[in-house]
Amino acid sequence: MASWVFCNLCFQPPHRKSSFSLTSCGHVYCDSCLRKGKKDECLICQVPCHTVLLSKHTNSNIQAFFLSIDGLCKKYSQETSQISDFQEKHRRRLVAFYQEKVNEIKLFLLYLFDL
Repeated sequence: MASWVFCNLCFQPPHRKSSFSLTSCGHVYCDSCLRKGKKDECLICQVPCHTVLLSKHTNSNIQAFFLSIDGLCKKYSQETSQISDFQEKHRRRLVAFYQEKVNEIKLFLLYLFDL
């Protein structure tokens, strides 16, 4: 887990014997502190919330919140590059198709008007 992650109640960083959870309101708690509160209520803001256990099996959209900014930029840069290449390839194919149609029309007009 990222070095800046800590329990928002006891301020302890993660260690081997603890697990951490993320609330739907955006707070992070160690398992010890989470057990101190009411079920489905945030210990800090006292609003109804759901919790998700943070682990390597956690949804990738949630895991993204804990990636380093460098890692996140690299991941999305690669994805953006692949998407851009894919779209550009299809744009070039479409332009080539229309260019061929324009050339056919030019040839037809040359034939028609005997230019």
